[in-house]
Amino acid sequence: MPPPSCTCHLLLLLALALPCLPVHAKKNNKGSKDKKAALEKRLAEEKEIKAQFGYSFNDIANSIVIVSCSGEAGRSSGSGFIAMMHGKPYLLTNQHVILGAEKISFKTAAGITLKPHGVQLSTTRDIARLPLAEGNGLTISKNMTMDSIIGVFGNSEGGGVATELYGKVTGIEADLVEVSADFVSGNSGSPVLNLNQEVIGIASYVKYNTDDEDGSKTRRFCYRLTGNQWKSVKWKAYNDKYGKLYREKAVLIDSIFEVANEWYDDPFTRMTADNHTDIGLRKWSGAHNSMIKRIDRTAGTAVSQHKLDNTNKQIRKDMSDSATALSKVCRDSARNMRFLSEKQRELTDFLRDEFERLANRLEYAADQIDEYGLKLSTHNYFYFKTES
Repeated sequence: MPPPSCTCHLLLLLALALPCLPVHAKKNNKGSKDKKAALEKRLAEEKEIKAQFGYSFNDIANSIVIVSCSGEAGRSSGSGFIAMMHGKPYLLTNQHVILGAEKISFKTAAGITLKPHGVQLSTTRDIARLPLAEGNGLTISKNMTMDSIIGVFGNSEGGGVATELYGKVTGIEADLVEVSADFVSGNSGSPVLNLNQEVIGIASYVKYNTDDEDGSKTRRFCYRLTGNQWKSVKWKAYNDKYGKLYREKAVLIDSIFEVANEWYDDPFTRMTADNHTDIGLRKWSGAHNSMIKRIDRTAGTAVSQHKLDNTNKQIRKDMSDSATALSKVCRDSARNMRFLSEKQRELTDFLRDEFERLANRLEYAADQIDEYGLKLSTHNYFYFKTES
């Protein structure tokens, strides 16, 4: 108890030993040198491979497509290409590139606007093909071998800029090809070509490793274009019902991780999700900010020891309740995703798997938030400051 002659005020105790989601190891000089050496080696290999190609981006620009999308989630861009299938020209890209977009435009790298008529989705792979009325395109190869050299031609990082990336085939499966070419997000939908200017696959996704210091453990996968079964869909109805939800949930997950990191950095920070499109996250943010505002008003007031104990008890409960409410937002969305993946038979296997993947990420976020709430419920947040 403070001495009777002192005035006692509450002060907020910010120095809490709380976790933070991202953990980055400090890099030493040896690690930096190894990373530089690995980069130099990869660039030298790419240069050597590129020298073996008898053609460049300009030679196939009429068949490379820049895919531009816009919607509530903002603007995005990906790649595509024109290929001949069964004697007819098709525009091919990844399903995930166009799902959820309200407006989509297609333009070849040579500047020609394309107007597909219809959308067909692979029933098992992340591929969409859109029939074109006329034209020529790239040839699809049925054959490939390990260590054969390839080039990925497309729209790196969605910047609308032509890129050429080179590497080798490092793995072959029934529906997938793994390559060493260093493609990134905007390359989704790019054709993967061999020396004969034939398509062996479509660049689709990257697997990152959390303890990967020099990028050597990063793996890049392309779906094969042979052996597919195709399903025609009424695109607007399919996209409105499933595609936009897919995009909304992907955005929600990014927002939840962003919010969680802000909260982990400072337990008393005010959140910026009051205007989020997801009503659950929006309501949580408003309630959380009201709680923080109430706590801020408490600081600096004169109280007794009994009042101090009750205040800390209430804040512990408020913080724990806020974590529980946020984890509920995650689990409710995960439940919705799983319901769709199990009940909606018109979904392609790709989108069904994506809904399941999103649900797993939401469940993971909920578990982490619950753990954080438990830690928040064990701290005293105010202490006495005495003034004579």
